[in-house]
Amino acid sequence: MATLRRMVEEQAALIRRLVERIEKLERERGGGPSPSAPQEPAVPPVEIPREPGAAEQPAAPPPPRASRLPDISVIGNHSGRFVSVTGDADRNRFQLGEFEIGLQQPVYPGIRFDAFLAAGAEEDFALSVEEAYASITNPGGVRGLSAVLGRTRLGLGRINPIHPHARPYVDQPAVLAAFLGEEALTGNGASLTYLLPIRGLFANLALGLHDVGEGDVSRPGLGAWRNLRHGRLWLSSALGPGTEVEMGASHAFDRDANGDDISLTGLDLTYRTFPGAFKRLLFQAEAFWHRRTDRVGGSGGHTRSGHYALLSYRPDQYWDYGLRLDNTRLPWPLAGREQSLSLMVTNRLNEATLLRLQYKHGDRTHGFALPAKRGFNELYLQLLWGAGSHTHALQ
Repeated sequence: MATLRRMVEEQAALIRRLVERIEKLERERGGGPSPSAPQEPAVPPVEIPREPGAAEQPAAPPPPRASRLPDISVIGNHSGRFVSVTGDADRNRFQLGEFEIGLQQPVYPGIRFDAFLAAGAEEDFALSVEEAYASITNPGGVRGLSAVLGRTRLGLGRINPIHPHARPYVDQPAVLAAFLGEEALTGNGASLTYLLPIRGLFANLALGLHDVGEGDVSRPGLGAWRNLRHGRLWLSSALGPGTEVEMGASHAFDRDANGDDISLTGLDLTYRTFPGAFKRLLFQAEAFWHRRTDRVGGSGGHTRSGHYALLSYRPDQYWDYGLRLDNTRLPWPLAGREQSLSLMVTNRLNEATLLRLQYKHGDRTHGFALPAKRGFNELYLQLLWGAGSHTHALQ
């Protein structure tokens, strides 16, 4: 019935167009229709019969008006450890670990606002602000300059600004957990970024001043960074079609509440190539050096370091395989270190949903996040899903 109605409508429209064309041609020739000639009857409107029981079709809605509502998105992160050491409170529990709500909107030419609200199982899903900032492009008319004002993940290293659901593994690399926190180093303040005008090379320089807060009391080596000054130089160059290399250097420093000077220096390297459609080979490594000068006890400066290296291969748009090496010490005065090897397999069901399995084996001689054990084995399972328009820094 619907097909018949559509055909009738198309034929009626065609007849009207033909009649109008004939009348136009006759007027242009100047002849017009003969007075004695019978006039063609007007084509009556065709009434399309409705299907039995079908409701009357409403009138077409008016064209949409511009909306000031932001783009809204939500992302859920389910995870669990099914093999772990004795004493792990989350052992053999698969649950929603965190969900994130994104609110994003351009508010003025050159100004954009982004806010990400997160709620985690550890805080009984109390909603908190993970990030909320305004981005200003070309402030003061300076080309290549941008500013970010508000609460953000700090640009220390390559991975710290990346949200967990955009990373190619389940857990935080050990060196980042030791020096930047279990999730990320986040602060409230401002930063300026300048794209250096160098031909044939992407060169980005960022400087920032942020209040990180009192720090994690369970990890006093991290310090209380209330006035953290930091910077990062990020370089990138194409090595050929579909191949690029990135290098970065980061540095941050502050003074602890007890007077100790604290600094953190990082280097990162990323090699990325796309050998074919949907294929990707990625190598990424980061190293950090944490230095604390003991002014209270007078024991001098203490430097601790750590690093990780990741190798990832994507043969198609559905699967990813990865291997990660971790080796780090804890910041002074904490003792202990972690050395581990992780294997990851990721199945991308679609653009916003994936399943990931990660196996981890190694030695852990500290018990701050998980119980210490030599020769530990851990098996992680992760389900990620998302809906809505969601954009931020990607891997």
